[in-house]
This record gives sequence, structure tokens and C-alpha cells, in this order.
Amino acid sequence: MKDTKSLNKIETVKNNRKLRVFLLFLFLSFLFWMLIKLSKEYISDVEFNIVYTDLPKNKLIQNKSDNKIILTVKTIGFKLLKYGFENKELNYSLSDIKRKRGSAYYSITKSKINHLQAQFSAETLLLKVQPDTLYFDLGIEKSKKIKVISNVNLQFKSGYNLIKKYIIEPEYITIAGPTKIIDSITEINSDLLELSKLSSSFNKKVNLMQLNSAVSLSTNQVTIKGEVAKITEGSFSLPFKVINLPKNYIISTFPKEVKVVYQVALKDYNKINKSSFVIHCDYKETRNNNLEYLIPKIIEKPEVLFDVKIVPNKIEFLIKK
Repeated sequence: MKDTKSLNKIETVKNNRKLRVFLLFLFLSFLFWMLIKLSKEYISDVEFNIVYTDLPKNKLIQNKSDNKIILTVKTIGFKLLKYGFENKELNYSLSDIKRKRGSAYYSITKSKINHLQAQFSAETLLLKVQPDTLYFDLGIEKSKKIKVISNVNLQFKSGYNLIKKYIIEPEYITIAGPTKIIDSITEINSDLLELSKLSSSFNKKVNLMQLNSAVSLSTNQVTIKGEVAKITEGSFSLPFKVINLPKNYIISTFPKEVKVVYQVALKDYNKINKSSFVIHCDYKETRNNNLEYLIPKIIEKPEVLFDVKIVPNKIEFLIKK
């Protein structure tokens, strides 16, 4: 019984060895066959990305021109295989670009065969270029300043806030590009800056959103910074002055004073006093707008305050001539 099992085991090992040898020879045969095939020459169409160079002085491409061409090439299989896997990019010179009319230009691709051929190795022969013509809308290069628009979402810890508006640096950037594109751009947005549970000042770099690919920016980032501090609330009852009242008019107001409620950084709280405020009600504004009440407005206040409001925001009155 043991001899039978041993014989079966030996037979299995022999069969497995034969199978491995067979697979090895099969793989080597396939490899040699592939090497023979890839060493032969073939004619095939291959798509390439192109980068435009040598534009006329002070000219830029304004339209979304073709950035791909198809080349018919004669080369060995190894090269074709390589073109299928690598990022294929060629320079395309516009030094001899021709004008059609206005800002419309064109380039005959057949005239660039030698220029393109020079970018290939000796094993590759360039036979044909498609399309036969490339069209361009060229404009004069222009630059201008535009405003940066921030995109900010700030969440504060309880009892904390900005003590003044956050700052964007730089507030304006310079953009450059074709006139047709530049003239339509008036501002640029930043990426979202999202901060939560803020209890201290911040200084963050934020990327600017991408404009048209033909437009260059003086900077791709701005800095957004803000001063955050512990805040408290204060209030004063204050008299107000009615201005632009006609001569010989006597006015009585209800109430006689208003309450100014404000928020201030805790460190600045003791700097605030009643004399820091001046409040006016403009009778001329009330008359011109046919209002039956006066509107109190803060004319002077400390710069360190924020979120200032007046209670009440309408003042009843009586006029005596």
C-alpha cells in the first residue's frame, strides 16, 4: 500500500515538472515571437499633444485652439509600443504663422514636417500630419489689476469674534493675457477658507481660483488674516442732535435719548466712554423722504467697536413753528 502511494507521488512530481517546462518553453516562444514582431517596421497613426512656441511678438492665443495632432509615422514596433504608453508632447513653432483676416491666423501643418521630424529619433519617419491646417485667434497681450474676492467661512468659540474686518493681502493682483479675454475679467475669487472654533488670530495662505488657461497671474495665492479676541458688550444712553432744522422751528422728540449697544474686545472695554459718540438725526432727510419719524445715525464712534446698533432706530417728533 505504501509503495503504491509513493509511486503515485513520484508520478505527480514528474507531471508537474513537465508542465512547468512546457509553460517555460511556451513563454519563451511567445517572448521571441513578440521580439521579432516588435523589431519589424509598421506604419500607424499616433496622436500627440502639442505645445505652441514662437508666437509673434506681443501676441497671445485667444481661442481654444487644437492642442492635439495625429501623425502618420513609420517606425519599429518597439517605438509604437512606447508611444502608446508615454505622455507624447511635441513643440509646434508658429514662427511662420499666416494671417487670414483680422485676428484670424492659420498654420499649414505640412510645412512643419521637418520641424516635427527633428523631435523624433532616427528609427521614426514622419509621413503625414493631420489636420492639414490649424486655426488661431491671436490677440494683443494686455495686463490690468483686478480685485480679489475672498471666500471665507469663520466660526468662533463662544465669546470670541473678529475685532475688525479680516485683511486680504494683496487686495488686488495683476493679470495678463489676450485682450479679448482680459477685458471680460473684473475680479478673481479665492478658494474657500473655512475655520471653526476660532479663539485666536489667524494668518492663512489661500489659493486663487483658476481663470482662463491663457491668463497669467502675478500671484497664485493671497494671505487672509484676522484679529480675533475675547469680546464683551457695552451700552450707553446718549442724547442726540437734530440737524438741518429750519430757523424758528422748535422740535420735541420722543424719546430724548437713545441707547447705543456695541461689542468691543475685552482689552479695549475701558477705553470707551460717552464722549466718544456723536449721534445726529437729520430733519432734511426725514422731510425729503416724507417720513413721520427721525432716523438716528452715529456720526462719530471709536474705531475699535464693531456690531454697533441704536435702540430705538426711529424717533418720533413734534414740530412747532
